[in-house]
Amino acid sequence: AHHVVIALPPSLAVNAIKLPPELPEELTDVAARTPVWMGDSVKVVAHFKEPFWRRDGLAGAAISRRGPLAELHDMSGPGGEPAALFGFVRAASMHDDIEFEIREQLIRMFGTRASEPIDVLIQDWSREQWTVPPGTYGLPDYAKFGHSIYQQPALAGRLHWSSTETAPTYAGHIEGALAAAERTVTSILGSCVVKN
Repeated sequence: AHHVVIALPPSLAVNAIKLPPELPEELTDVAARTPVWMGDSVKVVAHFKEPFWRRDGLAGAAISRRGPLAELHDMSGPGGEPAALFGFVRAASMHDDIEFEIREQLIRMFGTRASEPIDVLIQDWSREQWTVPPGTYGLPDYAKFGHSIYQQPALAGRLHWSSTETAPTYAGHIEGALAAAERTVTSILGSCVVKN
């Protein structure tokens, strides 16, 4: 291939892909130590018949030190359909009774109308082998996000890093993913020679 684009979190890429041995050691070291954005998070979505919190004058957004949900957001669609609240739990807080505790927290924060969600979906990203490599989800070194080594393609301009973790701005967010993709496309197109 003339170009290879890696659009995975760098630590997952170096763990899951057999990369060429001629990659610079500094690059593979930085990649192995770059955390997966939100890799230590469990995403929770609670669906309801209606967005009752809106009718009650509540924003559907909250921050909690008590938890288990550290933050909550209104995830309802246009016009309130489907009605949903979502939030995050730290993976280290997971245990068998977590759904019960989440339901209790929703009642504490939003009242008894939160006691009967249609369902509560829980996705622990730290346990997904194709999302977070084993042992790396808790890496604390967010300074590796957008590291300068990701900004230039490796292997004579043929290997491009293009995940949100590699973006120098808004790393971890959709804006970072878009910036990384734009950088990659610009680099690849810039290396093409137009022949008449």
